[in-house]
Formats: sequence, C-alpha cells, structure tokens
Amino acid sequence: MSNPSPLLPVHLGHITHIPSWTATSKVTQHSDIVLRHRPVCYFASPQRFFLSRLFSAFPQALSLIFRMNYEMGSSADGDRSSSGDSSNHVLDIYPLSCYYFGSKDPLLLKEETLADRILRMKSNYSRYGSRTCVVAVILVELFKHPHLLLLQVKNSFFKLPGGRLRPGESEINGLKRKLSRKLSVNEDGDGSDWEVGECLGMWWRPDFETLLYPYLPPNVKNPKECTKLFLVKLPPSRKFIVPKNLKLLAIPLCQLHENDKTYGPIIAGVPQLLSKFSFNIIDS
Repeated sequence: MSNPSPLLPVHLGHITHIPSWTATSKVTQHSDIVLRHRPVCYFASPQRFFLSRLFSAFPQALSLIFRMNYEMGSSADGDRSSSGDSSNHVLDIYPLSCYYFGSKDPLLLKEETLADRILRMKSNYSRYGSRTCVVAVILVELFKHPHLLLLQVKNSFFKLPGGRLRPGESEINGLKRKLSRKLSVNEDGDGSDWEVGECLGMWWRPDFETLLYPYLPPNVKNPKECTKLFLVKLPPSRKFIVPKNLKLLAIPLCQLHENDKTYGPIIAGVPQLLSKFSFNIIDS
C-alpha cells in the first residue's frame, strides 16, 4: 500500500483514513468505517511523564483483581467457563483489509436527556435490581498498529459494541446477541460466529450519577450497574453490517490511551487492559 498524502485523507473504498499530521477532528460522512488519528504529545520531563502514567494505570490493573475475586465469590456460570484461557497472552490480529463493511436499516435509538436516562435507570433498578452491561473489545490491524473498533452515535459520543443484558440472560449469550444486532446481517442468529474470550475488566456505577469506577468501593453494597469488557477474537475474514445511524470506527490504541475527554474512561482504559498481551499481526 502506498504512503498516504500528508495533506488529504485517503479514501479506500468504505474506509477513510485521516493521517495524524492533518490534526483534524472532522470525519467524512459517506464512509461505513472511519479511521482517526491525532498527533502524539511529548512532555519535557520523561521521568514525570512515566511515573504519572504508571500510577494512573493502577485502578485499571486493580479492576482485573476485583473481577477475579468477584467471579470466584459468585455462583458458577456455564458460559463463563468457556470465556477463554487467560494464560494465553498472545493475541492474533488480522488486517482490516480482510473484512467487509456494509450497512443495514437504522436502529431505533432513544431520544432522552440525562435526567430522563437517570429516571429510566431508577425505574429499571426498582424493577430488576442492579443491571449488567457487556461490551466487546475487538481489534484489527492497519499500518502495523492495532486498532480498536468503536461505534459512534449521532456524531457525538463513542461506545464499545454491546449493551445491557436481559433479566436472567448470561453474559456470553447476551454479548453475542448484541453483537449480532449491531454488527451482523442476521440479527436473529444464535451468535455462534462470535468468539467471546476472557473478561478483561469491570467498571462499576455505585449510584445513579454518571461516574464510573474500575473498582467497587468497599462501602458500596448495592451498586446500580456493572459494565464488563470482554475480548472478542475475530476470524481471518467476516462481514460487518452496521445500522445506518451508527458509524463503525477503527481507532489506534495510541490515540485512545488516557484520552478520556474524547472517548470516556472505559474506552480510554482499554490499552492498559491489553498491556498484558503480545500482538501477533498476521499478514493478509
């Protein structure tokens, strides 16, 4: 593949790649999948930069410990036993060019304010108790660098593919259902074509406010929500069919790292959760 122009975005079929040196936040509208970069900033003091970033990663690392303790103390889940072998820390990543991206009818999205969302959460909590959300961490390769697949809603905010579980639904089956609904042709399939791996971490909502934590404070006995991140491994080839009112983005991990102002704390913490893996980039 030839080097991209330093001045203009490169259009590759359904893909638009905006080079990092353009330093632009605008994204073209016609693409089904968009690639975004931003410049990397360096600090005058390498020691201060290293230590601050190292210590800020501790809560993310602790989320793995809390996740393991939570699973050991909770009842056994038949699907959880098949969630992958955590001892295998080599992750195969296939090039973006191996995948096909198309579109389908838009999803029905709720039009609500933050106050309406909090009222809905309180109503659901009083009816079903604490809710669990499951989201997928899906990686592809482009320009020899791992990229994370994200969904963009209404050109305003970003989210990992997934969603809320139904009452009594298992985590693995619920995530497969959500992935089929948002990224597959057949929304009513059994989700067997999705390989859900291990749980990478957990984020908790102690109360109905918007703050999320990568740990559960010991004084919180009844958290209102738990979001679990699962690694989803892609096959060498597949089709991604995305609703027209959503955008599928491929964003490099180096851009996500601690960029919570743009992507939120959960997505910005994904590179830290993946730090235990060695990436095996497979040539197409």
